[in-house]
Amino acid sequence: MVYSCHTIKFEHMELIICTHWMQGVSERGVSYKAKHDPYSKMLIEFSNGTKKLFHVPKDHVVLVLNNVTHFTGEES
Repeated sequence: MVYSCHTIKFEHMELIICTHWMQGVSERGVSYKAKHDPYSKMLIEFSNGTKKLFHVPKDHVVLVLNNVTHFTGEES
C-alpha cells in the first residue's frame, strides 16, 4: 500500500471500531494512535456533507487540532 500525508479540515470525524485506537491529549491537540494491524479505519465528514473513509497504518498517529486533522494514510 502507498500512504500519503493528509491535512484535512473537517466537520465531523468518526473512528471506526474505537477499540482499534488509543487516545491521548497534549498541547498540540488530541491524538489517536492506530492499534489494528494492518490499519485502522477513520471516517471524515466534510462541511458539504460528503464523507470519505481513510485507512491509517498501525502505530501511526492522527493529530486533531481546531477541526483540522493531520495523518498519514490512504483514502479507501
